[in-house]
Amino acid sequence: MAARLQTQEGLTHAVKLMQRFAGIQETGLLDERTLQMMRRPRCSLPDIIGTSELMRRRRRRYALSGNVWSKKALTWRIRSFPSSQSLPRDHIRNLLYFALRAWSNVSALSFHEAPSGSADILVDFSRSYHDDGYPFDGPGGTLAHAFFPGEHPISGDTHFDDEETWIYDPQNAAQGTGTDLFAVAVHEFGHAVGLSHSSARGSIMLPYYQGPVGWPHQYQLPPDDVLGVEQLYGRPDPGLSPSEGPPLFPIPTEPPVPPLSPQRPTRGPRPLAPDRCEANFDAIANIRGEVFFFKSEFSLSNPHPPSWGLP
Repeated sequence: MAARLQTQEGLTHAVKLMQRFAGIQETGLLDERTLQMMRRPRCSLPDIIGTSELMRRRRRRYALSGNVWSKKALTWRIRSFPSSQSLPRDHIRNLLYFALRAWSNVSALSFHEAPSGSADILVDFSRSYHDDGYPFDGPGGTLAHAFFPGEHPISGDTHFDDEETWIYDPQNAAQGTGTDLFAVAVHEFGHAVGLSHSSARGSIMLPYYQGPVGWPHQYQLPPDDVLGVEQLYGRPDPGLSPSEGPPLFPIPTEPPVPPLSPQRPTRGPRPLAPDRCEANFDAIANIRGEVFFFKSEFSLSNPHPPSWGLP
């Protein structure tokens, strides 16, 4: 691996970038809170939307990817479901419906579920290597990723790690025994419509998993995320309700909200990550497109993302 030692100034700058995206105090120090955040599950998408611009900002604002759909009526379809039975398929469909509606409620976008075939946003629950170049890493770590809008066949597609325990937990009753599908889906669909990770406190587009966000049918996007999607697609058309639009496909009636506590399987202790290259590190983080390895007061970085890099 091509690697280089970082100067103290460069390391401090990189840690501050990570802390800004994590929404914690920008000390530039690898304190316990920063290390804990590095270990928290997160979105696979890297935080590299122009870091020099990010550091110049005094106000924390939404971030646009530079990609946008050329149309405002989009189709979606679940192509594969989780192998686990922790959530019934109808509940999964309902939760994704409401996650998309969070974005159409505040913009000119509309989403229509395609009964079969192709769709603008195809949803899959996949494991490890799944033919998009961005493999998942098992329980914990990276949770999901989505591809920005565009003309490529994979544009807009959204993938969830099938090895996570996906649950519906609007009141956080499970206390960390699973990952709330609705919260992660709202975040990933933000990428699918063109938003990058945000550094704004409270934004659903923060890269790290923040836990459940409440009842799907009552959920409202934070103001920063509303501004971002409005910047891309404009405000809602007053002549259409958020769930309506041109009838490209038969549109089902609004699904009922799933029951609060679907049956969840028991889950044993999370397995330890493999010992890569027989080396132990205090923390590993992807910052400004480089992979940083932290051990005691030393740091090492790889300026070229590894083959298992992120979308």
